[in-house]
Amino acid sequence: MAPVGGGLYFLINPRITWLRASLQLLRRRLTRAGRQQTLSEALLPYCETVAHYRYMTWNNLVLLAAWGLMAWAVGPLLFFVCYAASGSLAGGYGIILFTVQHNFEHAYASADEGWDRDEAALHGTSFLVLPRWLNWITADAAYHHVHHLCAGVPNYRLAACHREHELLFASVRRVALFEIPGALKHILWDVQARRLVSVAEVMAGGAA
Repeated sequence: MAPVGGGLYFLINPRITWLRASLQLLRRRLTRAGRQQTLSEALLPYCETVAHYRYMTWNNLVLLAAWGLMAWAVGPLLFFVCYAASGSLAGGYGIILFTVQHNFEHAYASADEGWDRDEAALHGTSFLVLPRWLNWITADAAYHHVHHLCAGVPNYRLAACHREHELLFASVRRVALFEIPGALKHILWDVQARRLVSVAEVMAGGAA
């Protein structure tokens, strides 16, 4: 189901969110109460700031123009079939990539009470060991542990930050490409132990 979810989340959902934000803004501007709101207030809950809405608008307009040009160049049917297939597969890979960065053997998982930010960053996220070319394509998303420890680090500095603080990240779980299917089996939360476990582990009596 990952490609289906990827297509819905990455290809369709952003367009729907933009349309709903635009329609809401227009509707509120046509009412007296809406005209008394600021632009930011009128866009809630779809956009938190006017800058966010402006970015969404330009992104969608450029994207729609590109769709039109490519559909005109190769034909609407061929273009949209190829676009939907490739976009869904890429989105499915993205969903799996981000899932496995939190779902792996005995990943740290805690309720709000007693939650530890540093523990969550270092032991609740993984470091995906990927080929260099795949790291480039995914904008170094594999260094998810660095992002969680400090969200202000831009993607082009994640790898360098990891190398500069290698000792700090020594205990971060490494997950290789061939280990991804096994890591995805850990989907249950052992509340007492504050970790994720697999169904097989629970059935075997290995978790409370």
